[in-house]
Amino acid sequence: MRTIAMWSCLMFLFALVGCASIMHGTSQEITFQSSPEDVTVTVNGRVIGKTPITSRLDKESGQAVVFSKDGYKPVTMELATTLDPWFWGNIVLGGFIGSTTDGINGSVHQYSPSQYFVTLTPQGISSVENATLKSQREKAKEFIVGHYTNLLASLSQGGGEDFSALMGLLNVSKEKEADALRKIRALSEVYTDAPAFADQVVVLYLK
Repeated sequence: MRTIAMWSCLMFLFALVGCASIMHGTSQEITFQSSPEDVTVTVNGRVIGKTPITSRLDKESGQAVVFSKDGYKPVTMELATTLDPWFWGNIVLGGFIGSTTDGINGSVHQYSPSQYFVTLTPQGISSVENATLKSQREKAKEFIVGHYTNLLASLSQGGGEDFSALMGLLNVSKEKEADALRKIRALSEVYTDAPAFADQVVVLYLK
């Protein structure tokens, strides 16, 4: 009976605090990198520093991040969020109480991706000219960092839409895709930081 009572108390506490809150907390580290570096990063009007930078942000949906630097056009994008999988643990274990707790403190969300890499365009250059000037390396790195999670899933599944798009950016022929899949998958196991992984892939195929 004592064991049952203790277990019941733990279940209630787990539900009250919220599964996502316990497992992942109410904040998350986000990494920002850019080309060129030393770019000011502003999240929802608050300057958090200059690239390259890793900062812990409260989990909130709908936040905007702005990358700015004198002489360059600013880049604005939304910090994408997804529903934390542990949120559903609240429904199973705690029902309304736990899920409400996570909803209030922001734990219901998680940033995905959690790493960003952007290339700023010099002032006075049109988008068409910028597309021409931007190197294939920069395009590939932006793609890898921006699609990091989905790309890892493609690698584990032996290919997919994101992997095929990457092959096009890296100028890898169909005949060499199997070899590229093996090499890039090996790199992903060694370099777990998205920008570092992107750098290694780019160096390997775009010399």
